[in-house]
Amino acid sequence: MCIETDSEITTLVHKDQLAHNRYYVSSIIDIVTFLAINHLPFRGDTDAWDSAGQTGSGLFLSLFEFTLEKYPHLAKIIPAIPRNATYTSHEIQYVIIELMSRQVTEHIVEEIGNTQSKWMEPEIQQDVKISIVLRFLDETYAIKERLLTIATSDAGDAKTLTQTLISEIRKAGLTTDKIISQVYDGASLMSGKLGGVQALLQDELGREIPYVHCFNHQLHLVIVLVMSAERAIEDLVSVCNALYKFTRKPTVAARYKGNTLKRLLEQRWAGHLATVEVILKSFQEILEVLDHVENTPSFPADTRMEAAGLRSAVSKPSFCFHALVVQKILAILEPPNRMLQSEEMDLQTAVQLVNSARECILALRTEEVFMELWKECCGTEANDTASHQSKRKCSVNGNLNDYILEQTSGARPQENQIKEQQRLFYSCIDAVAGEIVHRFGERNSKLIESMVSLNPKSTSFLDPERIKPRLVLTGTTVNEAEFVVACQRILKHTETFSPPNEGKWTIKTVLHHFHSSLEAMPSVITAYKAALTLGASTALCENSFSTLKNVFSEHRRSMLHTRKACLIQLAFEKDLTRKCKTEWKDRLLRRFHSSGKRRLQLYYT
Repeated sequence: MCIETDSEITTLVHKDQLAHNRYYVSSIIDIVTFLAINHLPFRGDTDAWDSAGQTGSGLFLSLFEFTLEKYPHLAKIIPAIPRNATYTSHEIQYVIIELMSRQVTEHIVEEIGNTQSKWMEPEIQQDVKISIVLRFLDETYAIKERLLTIATSDAGDAKTLTQTLISEIRKAGLTTDKIISQVYDGASLMSGKLGGVQALLQDELGREIPYVHCFNHQLHLVIVLVMSAERAIEDLVSVCNALYKFTRKPTVAARYKGNTLKRLLEQRWAGHLATVEVILKSFQEILEVLDHVENTPSFPADTRMEAAGLRSAVSKPSFCFHALVVQKILAILEPPNRMLQSEEMDLQTAVQLVNSARECILALRTEEVFMELWKECCGTEANDTASHQSKRKCSVNGNLNDYILEQTSGARPQENQIKEQQRLFYSCIDAVAGEIVHRFGERNSKLIESMVSLNPKSTSFLDPERIKPRLVLTGTTVNEAEFVVACQRILKHTETFSPPNEGKWTIKTVLHHFHSSLEAMPSVITAYKAALTLGASTALCENSFSTLKNVFSEHRRSMLHTRKACLIQLAFEKDLTRKCKTEWKDRLLRRFHSSGKRRLQLYYT
């Protein structure tokens, strides 16, 4: 054997042991990856897998024990592992988690490379946690948004936050020269024109970096205005909240057969749409349970009185009408709100989406739509008001001829009610349309105009003067000759052919279809890449704080910030974290082999 392989027996044995050691540590990395992706806690009361008792050993050791039972090959390796190198302690877990997070961060930096990147949204919570998300185009010109890190700061003022954000970006190995826009919510701390983070960032870097107010936040503010514009709509929300609380009572819930009502939260206006839809769909079931509670002596007096009050409120035709109005408006705004949260959404498409929603809402402002909604609430009574006649004409006493009034002196009460509801209907529509114009109309108008000029359907397609504001952000010089050539090339093709999948020619489809030829025109392709890099929403940052809430659970409050930040990134960037089990596994093993915690030989040195 030694002669045939030209190797010593000790070398062959050592090689076999190295393979066993790598397989053992690889299994531990797989367990850490699984727990991190699924937001699960690691530790119990002990770090030794063979010392776990009934008090609980934590998920890490429990999964390790399960893996030993599942894979006999791993169980055979265990006896050869030294007792001082089992790698099941919390310290080793820290090391592996940090190595995995470092690998994810390095990959994000590699993805960004020298492309135009956009620093997107720092979201602030009470304990001053800052979520930094980068938006950029990868090598295939696909839009990507990645969570760089969850940073922390000792203070929550704008200057400290600005310095922290710049420091974290540079610490990751990225340059701030490639930041071309910033998207935050509308809080004065972030959006202040003089002392906000967006202003201080521009002052610190010495150049213009446009600030975009998150479109999802702006839509929320539009809805808040609508809900407070009319007292009747405020009353509707109050009754909906009262119904939710009433149907949550155990004795009432046992009798209620309709769909479950949703809790109304001011910061989650989508719940308003879900609530009014449930009320309209389960209206009869709501009336039945209110009637039952009101007329059943076995219920407490205060519950029966509450049911009677709610029954009186929801029985009015105006209640259903107001619910239909809110449902009609929110149903139009809900799809744009959902679509704006996609990382594929760019600024120009977001503006077009909001404008289309406004046009759809204005299209509701007709008497036909109003009467259709009113009839749905009141049956045919609304249509019979004008032609109302008495069933039996009373005879008139001749002695009273001079004192009889044969015509009404004014409008009937029902006619007044219809006019008031029509006024409210138009008022809500006007309030939404006006607020959309106010919030989305003026800010970044020059930037948006320059983006429109990249669409082949625009009359100013590839006009260098209009596109110049965007190129200024990237530090690129306008080459008019390149724009002339690109304009002729693209228009000639788009007039004859349609984009793939029978779609429309947009900034994205133009770049994906013509990027090969546009690479010879640096100023043109830079304009397209910068346009797609400009985002419109901070939804990804909001999602990262949802992940933070899942990771930083009630039983993990003692976790240090470094470990917490790494776990949040690994849980959030699942597609990258999974690579730690496959294509990045060997790289992780080599880094672990080089770490100070190594006791097992994994590679030849």
